[in-house]
Amino acid sequence: MKVKYISLDMDGTIVSRRYVDYFWLELVPRLYAERHGLDVETAKHVVFQAYDEIGQGDLRWYLPGYWFERFRLMDKLDYALNEAGRLIEAYEDALEFFESVPDHVLLVLSTSAAREFVNLVFSRVTPLKEKFIRVFSSSSDFSFPGKPPEFFKAIQRELKAKPQEILHVGDDPESDYVNPMKAGLRALLVSRDGKYDGVESLGDILRFI
Repeated sequence: MKVKYISLDMDGTIVSRRYVDYFWLELVPRLYAERHGLDVETAKHVVFQAYDEIGQGDLRWYLPGYWFERFRLMDKLDYALNEAGRLIEAYEDALEFFESVPDHVLLVLSTSAAREFVNLVFSRVTPLKEKFIRVFSSSSDFSFPGKPPEFFKAIQRELKAKPQEILHVGDDPESDYVNPMKAGLRALLVSRDGKYDGVESLGDILRFI
C-alpha cells in the first residue's frame, strides 16, 4: 500500500530542540527567580522539582499556560515565547526535504508540543505552515500527554486514511516509532547523531515512499 501521508514530528525533527530547552530549562527558572526574589540556582531547583512532580505522563506537563499560572508568571508568557523564538532553527535537511516531497504525498504535523510552540515555530520559519495540510497537537487538540498510540489513531480518523497509508517520522524511539507502529501506522526514526537505528536526515525518507 502506497504512502499517502507523511506525519512529521516537530522538535528534534524539523527544528532543533534548542529553543524549547532554553524556554523550560533557562527562561522559566530565570523569570521565577526574578519574580520571587531568588537566585537562579535556587529557582532552578524549585522549578525542576515541580516539573518532576507533574511528570510527562500528565497533560499539564506540556502546557506553558499551566506552568506560568502556577509560577505566577502569566504576564511574562508572551515575553518568554518571543525570547525562546529567537533560537528557533530549522534543520537544513528538513528544509530540503520539503522541496523534494512528491506531489502525491501530503504532509501533516504531529507533535506533543502545545499550540503556543507550534504557532511560534510557524512564525519564525515562515515557509513551514504552508507545507502542511493539517496540524495535530496531542496536548492542545486531543488532551493527550505525549504521543500515545491513541493520538496516532485519532490522526488516522481525522485524515480518513488507512493506517498503512500514513508514515510517521520523528526522533523519539517510543513516541515517534513504537507508538505509531502500535497504532498500525508505518514509522521511521530520525537519528542525526547515530544514537539510534534510523535515517540520518529527512531526505532519506524519500527512499521509503
